[in-house]
Amino acid sequence: DYLLGKIADIIHNLFGMQEKLKKQALIIRISLFLLQVLTTYIIPPYDTSVKEAYTSSGLILDWIPSLGHGNWDAIYFNHLAQEGYDYENFGAFFPLYPAMIAGFSSVLYIPLQLIISYSSCVILTSILLNNTLFYINSLMIFKLSRLFGLSEAKSYQAALLYTLNPASIFLTVGYTESLFSFFVILGLLLREADSQFYFFCFSLATGVRSNGLSLVFFILYDHILSMIKAGNVLIVNLVCMIIQACISIAPFFWFQNHLYELYCTDSTNASQWCETGISYGYIQAKYWGVGLFKYWEFKQIPNFLLAAPMFILVLTILIYWTYDQFRNFRDLNANYTHTEYSNLRFLFHVCNFQLAGYAHLGVLTLLALLTMHVQVVTRFIVANCPYLFLYCTRLGKKGSRLVLCYFVVYCVVGTVVHSTFYPWT
Repeated sequence: DYLLGKIADIIHNLFGMQEKLKKQALIIRISLFLLQVLTTYIIPPYDTSVKEAYTSSGLILDWIPSLGHGNWDAIYFNHLAQEGYDYENFGAFFPLYPAMIAGFSSVLYIPLQLIISYSSCVILTSILLNNTLFYINSLMIFKLSRLFGLSEAKSYQAALLYTLNPASIFLTVGYTESLFSFFVILGLLLREADSQFYFFCFSLATGVRSNGLSLVFFILYDHILSMIKAGNVLIVNLVCMIIQACISIAPFFWFQNHLYELYCTDSTNASQWCETGISYGYIQAKYWGVGLFKYWEFKQIPNFLLAAPMFILVLTILIYWTYDQFRNFRDLNANYTHTEYSNLRFLFHVCNFQLAGYAHLGVLTLLALLTMHVQVVTRFIVANCPYLFLYCTRLGKKGSRLVLCYFVVYCVVGTVVHSTFYPWT
């Protein structure tokens, strides 16, 4: 009841928010959708093979896949929603999003089956779900900013930046980013509202993307910070921390067990990873080329340049914050008697609740730089680190203008390029 009450309060506050923000967020969503539709009609697609991934029955609404919402990774998610995990390499994609798409599509298809094929209905469902969540997420960013301590004007700025974020196209098409971001933002909202149940949202996020594992950091941080402030370690705190952390990461291990049952029961054709029971690292390395420094090749320089603005933005944010903390530490150290504090406790006292968000942002950015396909860093950070938009409002007037220009350019160009199946992943 307590958790439901907290969520109800958040929803109530969302819809009691500024009408200006809600209208502008809706206008931006509609405008980008129209740009995407217009682009697919004007610019020939770079790769027309996507049409082969979707069956058409010649019904009225079977033109929907041609809108560019089913390109790149969306092909895999739409296949999973219809066929399930019938290929090992699909194990890189987690099940909650395709399962939701499959469930909603089954319902939506009932009244529409005379005018749309099921394959096209899956695309339509992903369009409706992702754009609805994207809109709700932008409103929740406003609420998160207010709970974080930003003014109403700064909170509006953060929410507007989210609606124009450089990975906007990936929160619009049939990717997992919108749903994942929804659970992350909701969890952080509950955390900022001092609810102890935010780990349930992080658990759902882990069911959407493997990146959800990183969210356990907030759980560990909050409990450790609480124990440091109290000056002692209580068994009940440790037990709560372990239980919450286990629930948060449980979907990952459930999914690994599910894949094991699918692919490892036949010992004659079992893959190498069946010996450990954990498929994720093996699949990422074998099928997707993910690994430490594996993407650091001369031919990938254009992709590093494509991702450079996000790396520069994150680095700038971290430098600003570190400078502020040193200044706060110096001022407090000179004017505050803290003889009862250890140096570690005093450092946490200065950094307090916000340290977790900055540390999470920095670690994930470094991880993306060293191990991932570097061109995905923009959508990776946008979906995983909603605090990014709050931090952007602290960069001053000139910094905020540069950020806005970067966001708008990537938002528009990304919409055009991705919709026509050119490389923008």
